[in-house]
Amino acid sequence: MAELQSTNRVKLSKVRESTFGVTPTSPVFKEVRQTSSGLANNPNTVISNEIRSDRQVTDLILTGITSGGPIGGELSFKSVDDDLEEALQGTWTTKPTRDNNGTADSVITAVAASSDTYTVTTGTAFLTNHIVLAEGFGEAANNSVFIAQAGSNATSVIAPSSPGLADESAPPGAAVLRAVGYQGASGDIVATVTGGNALTSTTLNFTTLGLNVGEWIKIGGVATNTFFASTAANNDWVRISAITANRLSFDIVPTGWGADAGTSKTIQIYFGDFLINGTTKRSNTFERQYLDHSPVTYEYLTGQTLDTLAIDAPQQAIVTVAKTYIGANGTTTTTRASGASDVAAPTKFVMNSSSNVGRIGFDGSAITGANYVMRANINYANNLRRQTAVGSVAAVGVGNGEFNVTGTLESYFSDASVLTKIVNNTLTSFDLRVGRSDGNREKLVFDFPSIKLASGAVTVTGKNADVMLPATFQAFRDATKGYTASVTRIWYLPN
Repeated sequence: MAELQSTNRVKLSKVRESTFGVTPTSPVFKEVRQTSSGLANNPNTVISNEIRSDRQVTDLILTGITSGGPIGGELSFKSVDDDLEEALQGTWTTKPTRDNNGTADSVITAVAASSDTYTVTTGTAFLTNHIVLAEGFGEAANNSVFIAQAGSNATSVIAPSSPGLADESAPPGAAVLRAVGYQGASGDIVATVTGGNALTSTTLNFTTLGLNVGEWIKIGGVATNTFFASTAANNDWVRISAITANRLSFDIVPTGWGADAGTSKTIQIYFGDFLINGTTKRSNTFERQYLDHSPVTYEYLTGQTLDTLAIDAPQQAIVTVAKTYIGANGTTTTTRASGASDVAAPTKFVMNSSSNVGRIGFDGSAITGANYVMRANINYANNLRRQTAVGSVAAVGVGNGEFNVTGTLESYFSDASVLTKIVNNTLTSFDLRVGRSDGNREKLVFDFPSIKLASGAVTVTGKNADVMLPATFQAFRDATKGYTASVTRIWYLPN
C-alpha cells in the first residue's frame, strides 16, 4: 500500500529569482518555517459552449493558471528577514557583518590566536571600539561579544588579548562576525537637552557608524562605566531624528531623559540593521517536498511575489505571521531541480505577545497603565496584480501597486484620549518592539511615524465586562522622514 502523505512530512523552501518566473540555476533553497501552506497552482477552466444534438458537453478547456496563495507562520527572529524585505520592497541597511552563510572558510577565513585576529574578506570596515558579536565558530573561545581593538579594518577584526582566541584555520559555515554596537571613549559621549534631545561627542564621528534617521538604538551597557549613572532614564531606547559628525539627535526618548555629562564613562550604544519601504519588487520559486511519497514528489511554484504580510499579536498568545503570494506557474515532478541545495531554517525561538513584547508605543510614548492593549495587528499590502497575456497559460508578470499599511489597536477604554484622536483625525504614531529576553536578546522594532486612527467605537457588550475600544489605523508617508514604515533589527543586547 502506498504511504499516505502526512502534513508533518511536507517541507517548504524558497529561493529568490533573478528573472520573474525562472528558477535560478543550481538553486539554494532556504527552508521556510510554517504552520500552514495554501500555495497552489489552480487551473482556470471553462466548459465549451458548443451545442450538440445529443445534449452532451464537448470539453472542459484550460484557459489559464492562477498561482499563489497563503502561508501561515509564527514570528521568530531572523526567519522573517526576507519576508519583511519583500513586504516593504526595501533593502536592509546593515552594519559591518561577515557571514560564512553556510559555506565554511568562505568569508571568515581564519582565526589566529597569536595575533587575536579574525581574518575576513573585504567589505564595510570594522572600527576600533565597535562592539562585535562572534558566533557559530567551531572553537568555543572564538564565540563571544568583545570590543574591537585598534587595527580592526575591512579585512581584519582584532579581539582583546584576554581571554584570547583559539586557532581556527577554516571557520565553519555557521561562523558570523557582526558589529552590534559601539563603545565611546571615556567621557566622550554626553547626553544633552540643549537644542533638543541628543547625544553629543568630541572625538566620535557619529556619521561613521552607519546609522539612519528613523532607526531605533539602545543606549547603555551593563558593565561598570558603560551607562549613564547620573540620569538612569537615559539608558533606554531612542529613535534617531538627525545625524551629524558630533551630534546624534532623537525625536523619541524615554520619559525622564535629561542632561548627563557622562564623566569618566565609556558609554555604549547598541544598534542593528534598518529597513524602510521602497519599490524593489522581488519574486521567488517555492519548492514543496512531499517526503512520505516514494519517490519524493517535488512541487515548484514560480514567480511567487509577496502581496500581503500580516503580524498579529493577540493578548497572551503566540505572535503570528500570515503571508499571501501572487505567482506565475507551477509544476510537479519526482526529480528535484538540477543542482539544488539547502539552507536550514533559522532556529530562533518563537515569540509571544506577553513576555516578548517590550513596548507598544503610541503618539511617541509607551502605552502603560490603564490603557492596556488587548491586541495589536499590522497589515502590509502591496496591491499586486497578476498580468496575463494571449499566448501564455501562466501569468507573464506581477504588477506593482500602492504600498498600504493598516492595523488595529484594541485597548481598554480607560480615558478619552484615543477616542478624541479618532474623532479629530489627529496625526500620531505607532511602534511595536518584540523580542526575547534570553540568548542574544534580539529585537525587532516595527515603526510607523505617521498614522491616523481611521475608525473606532467604544463597545459595551453586556454586564460584568470591560469596556473596550478597538481602533483601526492607517499609516502614510511621514512628511519629514519620507517613508511610511520601518523595521529596526537588533542582533544583540546586553543582559
